[in-house]
Amino acid sequence: MPMKKRKNSLAGSERPKVLDLFAGAGGLSLGFEQAGFDIVAAVEYDAVHCAVHEFNFPYGKAICGDLSVLSSEALLGMIGDENKPDVICGGPPCQGFSLIGKRALDDPRNRLPREFIRVVRDLQPKYFLFENVPGLATGKHCQILDEIVADFAKSGYSVAEPVAILSATSFGIPQTRKKGFLF
Repeated sequence: MPMKKRKNSLAGSERPKVLDLFAGAGGLSLGFEQAGFDIVAAVEYDAVHCAVHEFNFPYGKAICGDLSVLSSEALLGMIGDENKPDVICGGPPCQGFSLIGKRALDDPRNRLPREFIRVVRDLQPKYFLFENVPGLATGKHCQILDEIVADFAKSGYSVAEPVAILSATSFGIPQTRKKGFLF
C-alpha cells in the first residue's frame, strides 16, 4: 500500500512550528507532527537522509547542509520569517558520547551540540528539545553536558534537570532504547 501524503497544514495554521536540526529521516519530526505541530524545516548533513526527510515531510523545507557552516541568519532566510520556529528540536550525532565506542572527549562530533545551542540562542524559539544518548550524562562526558546546560542558561532558557532518560518501550516503541532529553 503506498504511503499516504500528509496535507500541508502550514497555510493559515495556528499550529506551533518546529525546526528539526540533525533531523535524519525525521523521527523527532514525526513525533512532533503527531502531537499537532507543523515541521517548517529540517537541517540534515547526509544527503540520503535529507531526501528521505523531504519525502516524509513534503510541506516543510529540507535543508541539506552542514549546520556548523550554516549561519542562523541564512537558515532563517531559507525558511522565512513567517516560519520562525516556536520549537527547535534535534539530536546531534552521538557517536562521541555513546557507551558503545571509544567515547573520546576530543571527538570532533562532540562540538556539534554547540551548533544546536547557537541556533537556539540566535532564533530564540519558545522551547527546545535536545536529544542524545544517556552516555552524555555518564563519566567524563558529564562535563560536556554541564557546559551544554550552562550555555542554554546563558541564552535565557531554564533547563529541566536532571536530564530525563526515557525508554522507548515506555512510549509504545517496540525496541529497547534509552535516550536523554533536555527541555
